[in-house]
Amino acid sequence: MNILVLDSSTEACSVALLSEQNVVEKFEVVGRGHAEHLLPMINSLLAENGTCLDEIDLFAYGAGPGSFTGLRIGAAMMQGLALARGRKLIAVSSLAALAVRQQGLVLCVIDARMEQVYYGLYRIDDAVPPELIGEVGVSSPEAISLPDEGKIIVTGSGWDRYKDEFSQMQTCDREIIGVDDEFPHAADIARLAMHESTQGRATDPAEALPQYVRNKVARKMSER
Repeated sequence: MNILVLDSSTEACSVALLSEQNVVEKFEVVGRGHAEHLLPMINSLLAENGTCLDEIDLFAYGAGPGSFTGLRIGAAMMQGLALARGRKLIAVSSLAALAVRQQGLVLCVIDARMEQVYYGLYRIDDAVPPELIGEVGVSSPEAISLPDEGKIIVTGSGWDRYKDEFSQMQTCDREIIGVDDEFPHAADIARLAMHESTQGRATDPAEALPQYVRNKVARKMSER
């Protein structure tokens, strides 16, 4: 199976191709302008690996939460590519993609602006997909509820933006370990999409929607 993946949920932009368990990726921190970067990156990735869009069996993308504009661009692009070829599409959590780059108890945080972060707490084990503990949400860093003890890895752009706030959550029983400059990667989303596919969770492209999390944003989009 060939799986083509992109992520544009943050200021980073990445595309990946998974084929027979081998994953190749192009990754770049672009800030803005995802729409101008994604298609050239996809075309270059496919050409370098002797593959074309018609040979893609499944499409996937990082569904957020994250940049509202970036999520819209990524979703629309992959929905269009999948629909045009009659293929299925899988929307994968960008927070889960951050989580699988670590081991243990991982708090994934993506800068949500307005002094808030999108967050999800995961337990990571090599043998299983990431286990979400509780729910994905959006709040100020200090309002996030964490276990009272143990080692917690904090990763994502939210850590880079609010490092001091998260560091203050350390206690004599709770150890906070931050990971700098981490973003969701399309290569990790590809592996998660492969697992989702084996569980029969690939969907019609129109049903693979972004995960905005902020209710006001999602409601405004649904009313258009």
